[in-house]
Amino acid sequence: MDFTIDCLGASREVGRSAFLVRTDRNIMLDYGIKIFDDSGKVKYPLESPQEPDFAIISHAHLDHSGSVPTLYNKNRIRWYATPPTCDICEILWKDNMKIMGDDLEYGLPEYNRALKYWSPLLYNQTMQTGDTRITLRDAGHISGAAMVEMEYNDRTLLYSGDFKCDDTRMHKKARFVDDVDVLIIETTYAFREHPPRKETEMKLMEEIYDTLEKGGNALLPCFALGRTQELISLIRSNDKDIPVFVDGMGRDITSIYLKHPTYIRDAKEFRNEVRSVEMVQGLGDRKRAVKEPSVIISSSGMMNGGPVLSYLFNTNKDSKLIFTGYCVEGTNGWTLQNKGFITKDEQELSVDLPVTYLDLSAHAGRADLMEFIRRANPEKVILVHGDRPDEFAKELKESHGYDAVAPLPGERLEL
Repeated sequence: MDFTIDCLGASREVGRSAFLVRTDRNIMLDYGIKIFDDSGKVKYPLESPQEPDFAIISHAHLDHSGSVPTLYNKNRIRWYATPPTCDICEILWKDNMKIMGDDLEYGLPEYNRALKYWSPLLYNQTMQTGDTRITLRDAGHISGAAMVEMEYNDRTLLYSGDFKCDDTRMHKKARFVDDVDVLIIETTYAFREHPPRKETEMKLMEEIYDTLEKGGNALLPCFALGRTQELISLIRSNDKDIPVFVDGMGRDITSIYLKHPTYIRDAKEFRNEVRSVEMVQGLGDRKRAVKEPSVIISSSGMMNGGPVLSYLFNTNKDSKLIFTGYCVEGTNGWTLQNKGFITKDEQELSVDLPVTYLDLSAHAGRADLMEFIRRANPEKVILVHGDRPDEFAKELKESHGYDAVAPLPGERLEL
């Protein structure tokens, strides 16, 4: 037996990624939460059958990192991640405490303890622990995002985390990995392709120009992490002059991107792009943003909170909402796109502005997932972080001959 894997989350679901991998060490791969659950409550990973010796966190998104502080209710283990991941986690965890309050299973003591027990692990730097070797590879997803490569008993396991196989404005694409024995891979877009990136960027600029020419505001509800920075770079790469306002947590995340320049494609150019946009500091800036035709990039991306809601009813009739990221069913972003209203203070409010959606996903699409699996050529492929991984596993078995499995929550795989 080489690897044993306990699937504690992200099994036939998106959210609460957590996998306990046992070699001669007990290693927790990711430890996230699921915020947008049908129950309306935060879901945490299932209880681990054994205490981990340490954790490896692939990246800072809460569905991969949001449960880490709960490890410090009783543990004093180390967790490893790239420096941008730790810095971004510090912001996201604190914001999560503010939003969730007493509903969260950790507080300030656990938050502080978690940050104290972080240790840096850089891309392509190998950590030896016992007979297990661990190396992080650039995942091309957000700043600091990593795939985790693990070697034990002359066998190799690769955990993809979230990854992107195309170059974006902010990041170089993830490299394919050849010949691994076990592959744990995300399947977010197993049944969907993304449109060509350049084509989507052109459409976005057309939508922006059309809105500004009519005298409106192009309002872009936006994820603070990753998408805000991508949009700043995308817009400024195409137009140096149009007014761009950036509001919400994306301001602080952008500072972290600039703090770690080696984790983005062109730090010098991005620094210039950031200097050319206006970071909104308060109510006065928000009023000014809507008085003139402008682009407003504002969190949150799914419109369940954040300053984007303050803009929604203060822009003029010639304005437009442009979504560039996926919205989970039941969020304000989803109901606005599908039903034409949002819910605020328990009231349904109609929104008369036109709404459009453009796909700028930071995940691999179907073709890239297939190619990644082909190149990795695993003896066993474990499909996670998706809504229909069982259907994907069946296809990989019957049409391509892979030993593929979509584990159930709590299932143990002995390999």
